[in-house]
Amino acid sequence: MRSNRTIRCLLLAIGVLTFGAAQGAAQFIGPAVTSPPQPASAPGSAMNAEYKELKIAPGDVIAIATYGVPELTTTSQASSGGISFGSNSSILQGIKIGSGGEVSLPYIGSVKLAGLTPTEAAAYLSNALKQGGFLVDPQVSVQLVDSPTRAVTVIGEVMTPVPAFGQIRLLDAISACGGFTPFASHSVTIRRIGNLDPITVELGTDANTANASDVPLLPGDTVIVSKVGSVFVLGYVKTPAAIPLSNNAPITVLRALAMAGGVNYGAGLSKARIIRTTADNQRMEIKLDLKKIMFGQQQDVALLSNDILLVPGNPFKAGMAAGGAGVAASLLYAVGDTATIFK
Repeated sequence: MRSNRTIRCLLLAIGVLTFGAAQGAAQFIGPAVTSPPQPASAPGSAMNAEYKELKIAPGDVIAIATYGVPELTTTSQASSGGISFGSNSSILQGIKIGSGGEVSLPYIGSVKLAGLTPTEAAAYLSNALKQGGFLVDPQVSVQLVDSPTRAVTVIGEVMTPVPAFGQIRLLDAISACGGFTPFASHSVTIRRIGNLDPITVELGTDANTANASDVPLLPGDTVIVSKVGSVFVLGYVKTPAAIPLSNNAPITVLRALAMAGGVNYGAGLSKARIIRTTADNQRMEIKLDLKKIMFGQQQDVALLSNDILLVPGNPFKAGMAAGGAGVAASLLYAVGDTATIFK
């Protein structure tokens, strides 16, 4: 009995060493699927867009600063949530341009500022104060702090879609929305007033080229962050799942299997296949031998959007999984009895 056990242990050790050696050698057989960092890019026309001083319009909120005259000085407080004229304080908290383009100010009354740039509005108010005899040399500045009708809107796969206003760039707008969701595509579309064709910006995955995609946004722009495609892993895997495609590296068959928790016992590794929908809405199948891919004898395959990786079952292994434990126990029991008889 002792000699039989020794032989069994030796055979098991040889098998383990042979399997390990085969694995180690196989790691260098097949080519790998690599994905170099994708550079960022944007159309030259979008990158060369220049900011122009906006003209005040009805509904805008402006801030006015008049040196030495606190009652003609306003501040915009976004957290206040409204517009108020402080009774105990001489500071106005934001002034909204009326529907007719006018605003009411102390001393000079109702004045129309719509259609003027902030610089022109400051000169207009300064001249009105001087001509009215209120100030000898008024120093007035006007700033446009909010424009609901000309905001930049970011929608789609961002954490918190919010409108933004001001001279901002694409990366600033995305950051103001809390960044991307895990399902966001790095290909961003910008709809711009006056442009029939959308502007497509590739954010890329290389941080060194990020400036190439940081285009200036203009008032009225709509930034659309679309959802990246997914691949589906079904069959004899631990966790069948829909896996979003990565912007940093391709989702290959082995990566998809790893993200699905691996294969179950009873999987038909040599019978796996990819079910792919073509551009003309036809189905095609790509046969795979997962065992060869795992041992590096066959190149790993990059999956495309909407691919279905199907791992079928092996009937023999499935039968073994169902009743194999009982059969193995019976064989061991029989071997034990035989050894006792011939002892």
